[in-house]
Amino acid sequence: MRNLYERGTLLSTSDSLKIGAIQFRVREIHGFKEFSKHVTKFVELAARQKVDLLVFPELFALELLSTENVNEISEIPKVLVEYYENYLNLFLRLAEKFRLSILAGTTATKRNGKYFNTAHLFLPSQKIVKYDKIHLHYIDKVLGFSPGLIPIVAELEFGKVGLVICYDVGFPELARILALKGAYILLVPSAAPGRSAWEWLRYCCHARAIENQSIVVHSCLVGKFKGLNFEGKSAIIASTDYEKNGIIVESRYGEENLVAGEINLGKFWKIRKKTKAPVLRDLRPDIYEQLCEMKWKFDKTN
Repeated sequence: MRNLYERGTLLSTSDSLKIGAIQFRVREIHGFKEFSKHVTKFVELAARQKVDLLVFPELFALELLSTENVNEISEIPKVLVEYYENYLNLFLRLAEKFRLSILAGTTATKRNGKYFNTAHLFLPSQKIVKYDKIHLHYIDKVLGFSPGLIPIVAELEFGKVGLVICYDVGFPELARILALKGAYILLVPSAAPGRSAWEWLRYCCHARAIENQSIVVHSCLVGKFKGLNFEGKSAIIASTDYEKNGIIVESRYGEENLVAGEINLGKFWKIRKKTKAPVLRDLRPDIYEQLCEMKWKFDKTN
């Protein structure tokens, strides 16, 4: 395993990394062209602000459903899949044109007769990194999604990032796997159905940042759509060693906007190495083996 306290050899030698988190308001539109304009507006804004990595929220393509007659929630993945090629082409073009890496939130994908809630990370090189949501919230299950199986770490010019989707962030085991694979940034697109759901996610993001000495990028979907009310406050979060209150930058609650924060990578790696709470160094895998040995049974009636 590589030294998790050393920056390592990277394609980029810059000490500055600018990350953007989009708080996307889902709204009524009249076709994919209008969706494309909505998306492109944010990517152009991010490019003007010299953002290196941009994150859209979970299932932000839901606004495409305003052009469709969807009677049952379980029909949503099927309809989104019909727009999949357009979605891919849009973000491939934007990533190449503006030379930035874009986590294009999540959308529905279909393989072997199953639907997945899949995150797509588009790179300027035209490479796409995909991750299927592993931990399904009850809403995912109602939508008819199947769970993913493989944790994903992507190698970018400035280092490794881990992909985590909404409810996933509540499971420290997944974030720890990504951290041990070398990811020092976690990208968390989310769609929280209400304030209490967002607050739960926000506390989880802070916890994952602290216990993995990582940076967490939390992008929230907001707005009312077909009876659903999405809420949140997007943020870029770090360990309290790096930033006193753990918040590098955050948006206003419930408003559509782009927040961008600059990470001093030299400072980040210096603090990570010299911290008085080196949790990654002090792990006890000999004890944690019990997690694999135990056969947990959950009584669903409780």
